[in-house]
Parts: sequence; C-alpha cells; structure tokens
Amino acid sequence: MRGFSKFAILTAALLGPLLCAASLESLKLSRRFGMGVSAGGPLSVVGIEVDINIREDISLSLGAGTGLDYSSAMVKGRYFLLGEWVSPYLGFSLARWWTGGTNATNIGPSVLTRAFLPAGYDFTQGFSVFFMAPAIGVQFMHPMGFAVSLELQYFFKLVDLANGTFAGLSAHWYF
Repeated sequence: MRGFSKFAILTAALLGPLLCAASLESLKLSRRFGMGVSAGGPLSVVGIEVDINIREDISLSLGAGTGLDYSSAMVKGRYFLLGEWVSPYLGFSLARWWTGGTNATNIGPSVLTRAFLPAGYDFTQGFSVFFMAPAIGVQFMHPMGFAVSLELQYFFKLVDLANGTFAGLSAHWYF
C-alpha cells in the first residue's frame, strides 16, 4: 500500500500542472516570469533573457549577450496569437551590439559585417551598432512552464537603415 501512495503522490505532482492549466491563457497568467537562454536573434550568438508576461497575449523581454568578440543587449516585446499550446507571434526588438575594440579579424554573424559595418572595417577601432528588428515567430509552451521559441527577424540599423535578416532560438522556464 505504501508503494501505491508514493506513486499517487508522484503522479499528482507531475500531472497536477497539466490538469490545472485549463488553457494557455491561464498558464501565461499564472507563470508570468521567465528566465532563459537564446541563440541568434537580437542578442547575437548567445545570451540570457528575462521575460515577463504582461498579459496573456503580450510579453516584454530584456536580455544581455555576446557575439564572442563583442557585447549585445536588447529589449523585446511580443504579441501572441494564442493557440492551444503553440502560439505564433509578432515581435519588435531594439538592440545594441558593441565593442571597445578587438583583435579578431572575422566577426560574426555575417549580417554585422555584411550589412552594418563598412567593408574592410578595422575591428580594433571598436563599433557600436543600434538596430530595430521586427520579428515573426512561434512559441511552444509546456504546461509545466518550459517554453521554446523560434523567430525570424529583419534588422534595420538605426540612422542609415542598413538591413538584413537573422533568426533566433530561445528556451525559457516560467515560474
């Protein structure tokens, strides 16, 4: 009998969030804060993000990251078209990629060197690139609070509107 009660408690602990979350709307309202990692996107190569579900269909993110030879920071808003557990969304980011100078001879991603910096740019001089990026993406959110997002952005450099496309992948845990 003891083995059955341990199994029942473990099952209830694992399945409880699945049964309690009647919908994605209630899940996003009950788990408002998320922390996660991203690869690509406005944070360049890799970064960390804090995400807040302001409403069930609107979130705001702040993040810091790196392009390995430079730093990055961003603020991002997303509007979700709520589905059952998978939601497409529209997003908008403001970001900055910068360095005080680096000895690297080849810096990625290619959108930085191809679209935002002049050909043959001397990276030892440093750079600071501000851009805005409208995005379209999709997010899967598990009832236990784990979410994975994939998005495609179109970067516009502020001032001269140089532009290019980029993609990003992120994973968050909401609590």
